[in-house]
Amino acid sequence: MTNFEYASRINEAAGLDLDLDCEEIDLQDKLYGLFQCFMPDGVGVDTVFAPLQNGTELQARIMPIYAVTAQQTREAFDQGVAPGYFCPPQDPKFDDEALKSLALAHVRNLKIFAEFLGDDELLKMLEQIKSARVQEGFDFAHSKDKLADAVYEAITEWMIDMPKLDTKLWVLGEAYYSINCDYLLPAYLQYPNYAQRPQEDFLKPYFELYLAGRQIAFERGEVVVFTH
Repeated sequence: MTNFEYASRINEAAGLDLDLDCEEIDLQDKLYGLFQCFMPDGVGVDTVFAPLQNGTELQARIMPIYAVTAQQTREAFDQGVAPGYFCPPQDPKFDDEALKSLALAHVRNLKIFAEFLGDDELLKMLEQIKSARVQEGFDFAHSKDKLADAVYEAITEWMIDMPKLDTKLWVLGEAYYSINCDYLLPAYLQYPNYAQRPQEDFLKPYFELYLAGRQIAFERGEVVVFTH
């Protein structure tokens, strides 16, 4: 199955009525917002993954996102609004200690990833993170941190350079990004498709923080968890 054939199958399954008479490089853009078509519960999203070699694993990764956002999506639908992104509500079950534990686990796993890459510079930067704290509100200035940039660059380069088990998944690049306009989230969701990867599922704590409705940043030797 070619990338065009795969995109055509998705187009039909999601009822998108897309014009796929385009250059292959443009297929990704055509499928921006694809996963929103299966809100609120993800019913029917299996048609996206069925043609893929490791589709069962890939589908299992995305389903928790539908589960944690389903209620607020239904409420939005009742008001005549279609959510543009998947933004999990803040889960009150996570106290500060649990959040800090997840944040430090994220840092620990990033070190594993840096060691896997042989990226000594990134590892040295991560070693400077000694503690975690929880803070109300998110200041987007935090997203400009040098360590955050280094993590982003390392993960995105790995995503681009590593061999894929099923190359058709490339078609879903923008669909994955548009879940929440987050580059690390697609790396977690596509993890089973990377032929060379750390044995540790290194972005799982990051994903769990996302599902809990939290964001993180790095600041002066700390990893900071932001709450709404």
